[in-house]
Amino acid sequence: MAHRNHIPQKIRNALSKLHQLINKGRVIRGNLVYLRNKCGKKNCKCFKGERHVSLYIRQSFKGKPKMILIPKTKWEDLKEINDRYKEILRLLEEVSIYEWEHIKNKK
Repeated sequence: MAHRNHIPQKIRNALSKLHQLINKGRVIRGNLVYLRNKCGKKNCKCFKGERHVSLYIRQSFKGKPKMILIPKTKWEDLKEINDRYKEILRLLEEVSIYEWEHIKNKK
């Protein structure tokens, strides 16, 4: 591996941010999906057209999609750990592109 001084500042920053995000702990892979549902009760607002909003997390396991309903009290927490996962992926891709180019140019 190249000495730290030979790695561009942008990549050093990405690696540092990766370490910080991983040390924060929890991450989850998946897509957040908002669905508008009708409960069917005649006195409910959804009966008149204003539907209930529900949040699900959707993942694919072995090619099969799975969804889990998230309680409203956990929405912000789930968004945070899902955003952390997506940022980790973005940073890994940035570092990987640099390494790919670095190896390619060493020929």
